[in-house]
Amino acid sequence: MIDPATGMRPGERYTVDSLERTKHFSGFFLDGKYYLGPELLTAVGWLEGQTFIYDELDATGEPVFPDRVAGTIENLTLILSDGARLKLHETPVHATEDEPAPAAAERNGQLHGKTVVITGASSGIGRAAAHAFAKQSTRLVLAARDEAALADVVEECAALGAQALAVQTDVTQGDQMRALAEQAAAFGNGRIDIWVNNAGVGAVGDFEKTPLEAHEQVLQTDLLGYLRGAYVAWPYFKAQNSGILINTLSLGSWVAQPYAAAYSASKYGLRGLSEALRGELVGFPNIHVCDIYPAVIDTPGFRDGGNFTGHALKPPPPVYDPQRVAQAMVACALQPKNSTTVGAAATVARVAHFMLPAFPQLSGWLTRRGLERSSHAATSSGNLFTPASGERRVEGGQRKPRHTSYWLAAAGAVLLLSGVAVARNLRSNNTRHK
Repeated sequence: MIDPATGMRPGERYTVDSLERTKHFSGFFLDGKYYLGPELLTAVGWLEGQTFIYDELDATGEPVFPDRVAGTIENLTLILSDGARLKLHETPVHATEDEPAPAAAERNGQLHGKTVVITGASSGIGRAAAHAFAKQSTRLVLAARDEAALADVVEECAALGAQALAVQTDVTQGDQMRALAEQAAAFGNGRIDIWVNNAGVGAVGDFEKTPLEAHEQVLQTDLLGYLRGAYVAWPYFKAQNSGILINTLSLGSWVAQPYAAAYSASKYGLRGLSEALRGELVGFPNIHVCDIYPAVIDTPGFRDGGNFTGHALKPPPPVYDPQRVAQAMVACALQPKNSTTVGAAATVARVAHFMLPAFPQLSGWLTRRGLERSSHAATSSGNLFTPASGERRVEGGQRKPRHTSYWLAAAGAVLLLSGVAVARNLRSNNTRHK
């Protein structure tokens, strides 16, 4: 419900005036949420009564407004926290005659009518994937634990021309995964064409200081959740003699992540799962298993994950746009590939891991140093056992304007020089102890 005191009405779009020396709001309000543009369907702000919460971070990773409170809205006027008053203006929300309607866009999708299941669709990569497949006019079945967030994603996908169904699902529960497959097949007239295993959680902390239950939950979600997804989709693929399984793996599938042991075990295990499944596909040339290996991606995962370090978690640069992973998924659906890497940093780290025998020690040292330099934070299980409490969205707001080539070159040089130094030190120690 929109507070009547704001002056805004449901279903109408409102833009904000600009004044010199005030924050510029280039997007629009619609049904109590604030969007940056019609093609960016994840809200970056919302109303709590008359209070405007604006979830944007500055270049240092801090909120643009203290406590994310931009101001209040009264009678179509945004009153900022510094007292500035910006008028709101109603603008057309419907497409003009010159703009393609969803029905027209629907005919252009190469995957038109395909039934696509996406787990972990409420935020991050999963939500970006939902939008990307929606633009292909697919039949989308969106799964996650957060029912309210799924309802929002369904609306976003419908606006892009897709038919979408939300199915509240916990991937750690076999019965819920079976029900998801059954509902997806019913929605797809008996077919499941593409299954995207994407749901994931994380727990960061010293191995022995992270609760065993947290380690187990990561494995249940990130490894066994994918196995369950493949298991329930496989009979449909075999029966229709076609299907595409897309697994969201990680740079961590090749390079172990110190202080995230269960996550690393899951991602390494997924490589084995995918390769084993491919080995069983002799005689099924139209069934494919596609693995996506993203580098560090700007999602809410760092905000929402289990944190047992005592320090705030921030992703190491470079951090990539989740839309790139979503586009890679669509590309695999159109032309299946066994392996796709997203982000050049993933390739650099994988090569460094292969070439430097002391890479795990180096990685652990760098990770520990980064944590110790980060601000203190309370220990939290995050979204391990319940859906995250923060605003559900595609991006995590962690990307900063940087030159990626600089970071890749710097990272490569540091890894090479440090790895050589650590390797020499290890060899020296081994020699002394002989």
